[in-house]
Amino acid sequence: MTVEVVRATRPSIKQQVGELYAKYGQRKPMGVSAPSPWLPHYFLHRTFLGDQDMLIIFNTKRCKYRCHFCQLPAKSSPTLISGSEIVSQFWYVVKELKHSLSVLDRVTFSNEGSVLDPATFPTGAMLEIAEGINELRRVRTLVLETRLEFVETDVLAQIREAAPRLTLNILTGFETHDPYIRDKVLFKREPLEVFERGLDRVAEAGAQLTSYVLFKPRWDMTDEEAVAEAEASIDYLVEQTKARGLDLSVRLNPMYAADGSRWAKKAHTSSDYQPPRLTDVMRVAEKKRREGVNIYIGMSTEGLDDGSNYMGREDYSAKLIRPVLLFNGGKIDSFDGYI
Repeated sequence: MTVEVVRATRPSIKQQVGELYAKYGQRKPMGVSAPSPWLPHYFLHRTFLGDQDMLIIFNTKRCKYRCHFCQLPAKSSPTLISGSEIVSQFWYVVKELKHSLSVLDRVTFSNEGSVLDPATFPTGAMLEIAEGINELRRVRTLVLETRLEFVETDVLAQIREAAPRLTLNILTGFETHDPYIRDKVLFKREPLEVFERGLDRVAEAGAQLTSYVLFKPRWDMTDEEAVAEAEASIDYLVEQTKARGLDLSVRLNPMYAADGSRWAKKAHTSSDYQPPRLTDVMRVAEKKRREGVNIYIGMSTEGLDDGSNYMGREDYSAKLIRPVLLFNGGKIDSFDGYI
């Protein structure tokens, strides 16, 4: 068979590479459940804020909270997934990304809930995995996503003992400083005093903090109210962490309607509902960075939105993505000339 005939009978390299990129690259599906307790929901070697990051979303027992804006627990198991199975998920990812291991700077752990909740992620499994991470010689940061109520200083000390080179970064959803929105709109069930006690423990453990702020967390907010609310929430975090000497990063997330969530159902029955404008999010992030806040913009809808997100507003253009990525990577500090 001639080379020309072979080329005519197989998909083109362009097609094959495009399909591989869609399946395994940055656009790989994020909102589906793992088919087995031995497999994670999602993993990706990504460039994140200038670092080479290995993100793993573990497949564990679902979060016990049912926040009204969040559908992430729906894809997780209602029953316990054992520590040995969770360790096997990590081993699966390490084998899949074996050619990346020597260039990784950091590792990020999530489980669509709290990886420091021992009822969903056994501490023994976390410590065994931490020992494995310690063999990744370039890795200097381990990011642990959790509600702050599950932060225990002795557990963080054990993780640090298992992987002594690591700086621990606690990633947590703060969402908003407004008690009414936290309790009645988002159904967060984390009063500010509980969050603040968690900050005390993060500081005591010598860890860093990264916190999500939701932009436009109430469906009946005007665009102007959303800007003011986001600024006030960021200012609250800055004040609280500065008082404790905590290293803070803020991730500003434009709110999206999670398909099937109570928040989405109420939003779609409100005549006042409009998703946030990405340009408003960009301007708030730009302003706070000028004020010295380490801030970046979250663009993902985690594969769970029902189509109601920032991309549906009149200001949105795909041309905005590049400057946001440049801003997140520290390449630019202003969006002048882009919006």
